[in-house]
Amino acid sequence: MTWTITNLVIELVAGIIGGLATAGVAKEHSFGAFGHAVVGALGGALSGYFLQVRVIAVVDFNGDVRLPSDQVTQWFVLAIAGLVAGAILVMAVGLAKHMVEHHRRGKT
Repeated sequence: MTWTITNLVIELVAGIIGGLATAGVAKEHSFGAFGHAVVGALGGALSGYFLQVRVIAVVDFNGDVRLPSDQVTQWFVLAIAGLVAGAILVMAVGLAKHMVEHHRRGKT
C-alpha cells in the first residue's frame, strides 16, 4: 500500500475524534478541547506515518503476508489505527499533565 494524502486525512480526522472522545471519558485529565484535537491529530498522523503498512498487513496460516485488496477495508483499518493512536496519546499527555500538577501542589 502506498502512502497517500487521503490516508493521512483519514487518520488525522480519526485521531481528532479519538482524542475528543477520550477527553469526554477522562475529565480529570482534561487540557482543553483545542489541545485534545491537536494532540489527537498528532497521534493519528504519527500512526499513519509509522504504522500505515504494518497495521494493514495480515499473515495467513502459511506465513504469507496479505494486504487487503479493497480500498474500503484499508480505510477502515487506518481509521481505527488513527482513532486508537489519538486516544492513547491524549491519555498519555493528560496523565502527564495531571501528574505534574499534582506534584506541584504537593511541593507548595
